[in-house]
Amino acid sequence: MFGRHHAMPGRTTRDLALTTAILAAAAFGAPAGRADAPAVDKALHDSLPEQYKTNGVKVAAFNDWPPDEFVENGELKGWSIDMAKAMSAKLGVEFHVTGTSFEVIIPGLSSGRFDAGFSSFGVTAERLKALDFIPQRIEGTAYAFLSSKPLTIRKEEDLCGHSIAVLTGAWDFQFLTKLSKATCTDKGLKPIDLQQFTTQNAAELAVSSGRVEMTAAGSAKLAYLAKQTGTFSISELTSNAVYNGIGVRKGDPLGTALEKALQSLMDDGTYKALMAKWGVDKQGMLTKAVLVTEENPDPKQ
Repeated sequence: MFGRHHAMPGRTTRDLALTTAILAAAAFGAPAGRADAPAVDKALHDSLPEQYKTNGVKVAAFNDWPPDEFVENGELKGWSIDMAKAMSAKLGVEFHVTGTSFEVIIPGLSSGRFDAGFSSFGVTAERLKALDFIPQRIEGTAYAFLSSKPLTIRKEEDLCGHSIAVLTGAWDFQFLTKLSKATCTDKGLKPIDLQQFTTQNAAELAVSSGRVEMTAAGSAKLAYLAKQTGTFSISELTSNAVYNGIGVRKGDPLGTALEKALQSLMDDGTYKALMAKWGVDKQGMLTKAVLVTEENPDPKQ
């Protein structure tokens, strides 16, 4: 993760591809005439490089990560999508949005195909070599399994010997690969059987069908899955808390503009209201907008 496809069991890869195609040319601009739309901040607008004031911002959105970014009935939804619309209004420029798969977004940003990725990126040292980030929240990795096949996952050692479905290219895979060695095999325990899937929906279907025991993903995303389906339960363990949010090209002034736009949304109450609308305002909320770079990887909140 603008949006990832609605990750409900039963959706097929073909369904995802069709919905992504519908969104390929989608765009939204600064909402006009709406009472709840943030007013344009002239100073922020004027601070943008001329290319963005003239042409707008090309945005890539992962299409399978509710409640952050997802597609339902051909429409992009989620708290991150609402935040993008509010930023577009605040900056007074159009955001041209393409819904796509997660693994193409970082290369697309690096190549200039996209200017910003609203994809709930986990901020990692590896990604900071290519991108700067504007965090929207702090979130950890949680683990979801079928309620009919409950697992006791209270500490990281409890993951050893189990199969876990993860999204290809997601930070969870890197994290769990290292954890499997340090926590499991180096201590004489069975390794984690990590299985990668090209969509989070496919990872969840693998658990639903019994092929994999659990899936790992952001805690808010899996809590939403459990609430929507009624068939999944969430682990007591939440590990690896990291910033996640918006990615931009390293050194692009757009990053600073988005940071300041987010701060403005925090100051006027829009940030909190949008998070509350989607039920993700109970944990991981930020109090200050920051720009995370390779040179400044852990700015204090």
